[in-house]
Amino acid sequence: MDFQGHLENVLKLFKKEPFVFIIGGFLVQVMITFSLGFLSGPVMGAYILMMVAFLRDNKRPEFGELFSGFKRFGELFPFFFLSWMIIAGFILMVIPGLIFMTMWLYVLVLMVDRKLSLGLAMRESRAKVSDKGFFMHFSFVFVITIVPSFLVKLLSTAIPVLAVLQILLLPLQCGAIASLYLEQFEGIPPRDKAVTGDSDCSSPECSIKPPPEDDRFEEQVRKFPED
Repeated sequence: MDFQGHLENVLKLFKKEPFVFIIGGFLVQVMITFSLGFLSGPVMGAYILMMVAFLRDNKRPEFGELFSGFKRFGELFPFFFLSWMIIAGFILMVIPGLIFMTMWLYVLVLMVDRKLSLGLAMRESRAKVSDKGFFMHFSFVFVITIVPSFLVKLLSTAIPVLAVLQILLLPLQCGAIASLYLEQFEGIPPRDKAVTGDSDCSSPECSIKPPPEDDRFEEQVRKFPED
């Protein structure tokens, strides 16, 4: 797992579309908080799907897409129950919460991107985590949840104004999960410049792919006159 590559993808999200992914992420947190989590599936699902589309398809996000999850409210609302199960795990002794979050790391993104039901998404997520390595995923979850939260808490205690960094926690987590999802389910490495739109070439010719080797050979043969 390329931790640095996934973090670089998150930075690209912040750098290229700061308004949508940072301010939008703050709005998502506000809606989830004031709805007591009832809107977690629709609003966070739409938010993470925008990140997947940007990283995979280089599709520029629009702020209004944050509310697109309401069109699929019935499909995405069940994520509310899973999120509270994870929260309960953290309340108990932290470790159960980390285990639940690790097993079902991909549930929401599978629900929004592949349109799976909650049950199917839970099974697919658990199977992928088991197949690719539970400890690897557990470490990933620890790095994107516990470590940033601890650092923000520590910094805000020393310098209260830095509590504003709390706004970045959800965008960080969703962006990292979107990047990891593309790597694990679609085989797209996090440093793939073609996917993240970082190609150094800006000329129109760069978008034209040369024909396969066999086709070029046939073209050259056709140029010679027949004996």
